[in-house]
Amino acid sequence: MSRAARRTAPIEIIAGSDFETRATRAGHADLRLWLRILTIHKLINNEVRRRLRENFGMSLSRFDLLAQLDGRSDGMRMGELSKRLMVTTGNITGLVDELVAEGLIERLPDPTNRRASLAAMTAKGRKAFGAAAKANEAWIAEMFAGLDAVDKAAMFEMLGRQKADIAARLRDAGAPETKSTNTPKGGKR
Repeated sequence: MSRAARRTAPIEIIAGSDFETRATRAGHADLRLWLRILTIHKLINNEVRRRLRENFGMSLSRFDLLAQLDGRSDGMRMGELSKRLMVTTGNITGLVDELVAEGLIERLPDPTNRRASLAAMTAKGRKAFGAAAKANEAWIAEMFAGLDAVDKAAMFEMLGRQKADIAARLRDAGAPETKSTNTPKGGKR
């Protein structure tokens, strides 16, 4: 199918997962765009979650935590993991406990604070994450296979401008600063 045909082809509505139907076609362009972005995110996220569970016995939460630890031989504090993954420290602690029990990560003493500990990936964890990350990258490429390189670059650039504009507007309005999370090496986010 040519690029022009793809652009004009009707979009198939997926029952139960399409937020876009909540906005009418007459107007509401900003709302519809935002809902389209949410729909794409939900479709990809749900499929990646399913495939991780099916192929690796791994939840997306575990994948995301391991992705943050990937390449960090010195480990990370629970608070930093919590900020990067945008969940409570209690959630991180429970997840770390499970991953420690499975031998995928280990707790290390924090050299700067003897009351704190660091979470670091073990060799077993690196192996498990490496395989899942490689598969995840292929899955994401598969999800975006309908766009050619020019379309992908244009979309990436436009969304980057929008991200910067929103951040500037929030900063100018005095909204609390939020930090972007690092994108895991598996390409999720």
